[in-house]
Amino acid sequence: MKKVVLDTNVIISALFWEGNSRKMYDLIRQGKLIMLLSDDMEKELIRVLGYEKFGLSPQEILPFIRSLRTHARHVETKSNISVVIADPTDNIFLECALDGGADFIISGDKHLLDIRVYRGIKIVRAGEFLLKEGSPHS
Repeated sequence: MKKVVLDTNVIISALFWEGNSRKMYDLIRQGKLIMLLSDDMEKELIRVLGYEKFGLSPQEILPFIRSLRTHARHVETKSNISVVIADPTDNIFLECALDGGADFIISGDKHLLDIRVYRGIKIVRAGEFLLKEGSPHS
């Protein structure tokens, strides 16, 4: 089964809106993909969900995190990668993918997408993944 890392924006899109990110998360919830999640990714997600534009209190963020945890495989990252210079926080997704043995990083982030492949891990948009790799009958 394919292992994927979803970046923060893909996770947030999956939680709040319809579209390709939601379709990716549905495949994960159906057990057709394995989602990898690290502590650093979780912290970043909590930080971003705390933005005023989402209007969520810390108490409202916790159920999202709990739900993610039930569908994700926790990865303890040991790598310290500094590939993305323009936005160093993006390196946490590379670290999780590398240490968790991911096949793909699903992202909408230009800095990550520009890399395309990192140590055999393909970096693609959700739509591209679904088109080439996703289950058409899900």
